[in-house]
Amino acid sequence: MRKPERRLLRQVVEVARRTLKDMEWRDVPRSMHRVAQSTGRRLPAPLEKLLLDEIDGDEWLREQVAGEFSGSPESDDPHERAAALFLLRPDGWEDGLEGIRRDHRDAWNSERIKRHERRISELESDLKKLKGDARQARREAEEARREADRREEQAWEEARSRVEPELVEACDRLRRDRRRLTGELDATRAELEETRQRLAATRGDLERERRIEHVPATRPGALNVWADMDAVEAARQLDEVARAFFPGPALPVPTEPVLASQEPLVLPAGIAPDSPQAVEWLIELDRPFTLLVDGYNVTAKMYPSHRFSRPEIRDRLQNDLAELKLRAKGRPRITVVWDSARAIETSAETLPNGIEVRYTREGWKADDELIDLAGGLGASAAVVSSDREVREEAQRAGSLGLWSEALANWALNG
Repeated sequence: MRKPERRLLRQVVEVARRTLKDMEWRDVPRSMHRVAQSTGRRLPAPLEKLLLDEIDGDEWLREQVAGEFSGSPESDDPHERAAALFLLRPDGWEDGLEGIRRDHRDAWNSERIKRHERRISELESDLKKLKGDARQARREAEEARREADRREEQAWEEARSRVEPELVEACDRLRRDRRRLTGELDATRAELEETRQRLAATRGDLERERRIEHVPATRPGALNVWADMDAVEAARQLDEVARAFFPGPALPVPTEPVLASQEPLVLPAGIAPDSPQAVEWLIELDRPFTLLVDGYNVTAKMYPSHRFSRPEIRDRLQNDLAELKLRAKGRPRITVVWDSARAIETSAETLPNGIEVRYTREGWKADDELIDLAGGLGASAAVVSSDREVREEAQRAGSLGLWSEALANWALNG
């Protein structure tokens, strides 16, 4: 029952509320307890609807309310007539009530339409006035501009007549020089922008060439038995050859897995590259891979309020990476890269815990080193960095790109 129809039966609601208040509490239907307890001047809309529905469906309650109602179905007041038809229900009451509802809805809709039409008319009048004010303001602004130009020209002519001809010529020459220099400056800016674009393109070409240098050489056209053989089988064959020529103890088994060409690392659906779940997924991955980490990117996320270049903080991250390596099923190779402004050449060492640490040379950032390493490893690598360009370059090389937040949150909470 919509609001206009409930408003039409407002007399029924008022009589019913009085009837419920006059009843003994034990006689009040359970469904009407909240209505009977309501003390507000107006009954809330949900309770009002509940009350009318209960009266419509409960004949006993309707008779109790009708006994307190004094209206007539023949009244000229449509509200009283509707209430009488709803409560007393003479023959044909439904059609009569529907007719009253229809007339009431039509009148209500007509009033709304008229109200909206009046509002539209007022808004159109305001818009017309605002447009006129805007045109007047534009005319006044244009007139003010012309007046300012006129006064400027007048002042200049007066100044020219009062000062010496040499000064006038100097001012004119300065104005011409200013226009010329402005034009030259604009041309220089355009040339600088073009040079910047060419430099960016050249840098991109250089990066591509650097990555090409790390691409494994293609197999020669001649038959190569070892190239077509599985890496593990080739190692076994070499061991047998060595034992045949040099009898003695067997050759030691390498501690690090051989990273053969494999499918790219792809996070499962639902795991974000900036979440610690991405690191847990790598730990559970049952295949060899290399994890490349931008050290200072991660420590900056782990300790944002500290000097993250301190040795103890670097040691903490390297120990966390050692724990990751120990827990990982795929026995990954883990390399952490630190920026260094003092080394002449990039240096690398393997710690006792198995983590490879690299310090970049002067003028060579960790970002460059990570891109370089990912270009050589391709699909067998996962790169952790806060730099979007580094992750995108790694992904172009076939590697998996993870955010530093993923490793930092894993290390702090894992």
